[in-house]
Amino acid sequence: MAVEGLAGNIEGLSQFTRALARAGADGVRQEVKEANFQAADKLADAAREKASGLSRQQASAAQSLRATKTQNYAAVRLGSKRKSFALGAEFGSVRRTRAGRIARGFQEWRGNQFSGWSGGPGYFLHPTIREKGDQLIAEYRNNIDRLMAEAFPE
Repeated sequence: MAVEGLAGNIEGLSQFTRALARAGADGVRQEVKEANFQAADKLADAAREKASGLSRQQASAAQSLRATKTQNYAAVRLGSKRKSFALGAEFGSVRRTRAGRIARGFQEWRGNQFSGWSGGPGYFLHPTIREKGDQLIAEYRNNIDRLMAEAFPE
């Protein structure tokens, strides 16, 4: 398993799901899909909890976090039509008013390593990934290993 940045890659997962399709193991394929969703949903829940201790804007933006379900990956999405400010709440702003304040009530920019912020990007989602990512990926990998052992016992 390789972990790079915000992504964890389980080597052989796509081959595993293809083998399940060939074997007609639809039940196990659904369990893989559910394991993907559980990992993403736990991350979204933890990020919402972190945001609840921040500003009202960030807590509101975090309510738009949602997990997605696919067979080969898990994802968390942020923002919606009603929460169009969500990315600004997560990353802050570099725009300033004439008075020198950050625009529209956003926090200071934490979008990348080039802005002088060395703590990493984000205020609630990305810090949660950094804090809980390894644990969530380990849980996910254990689920996938269990499903592989069930599907292909030796």
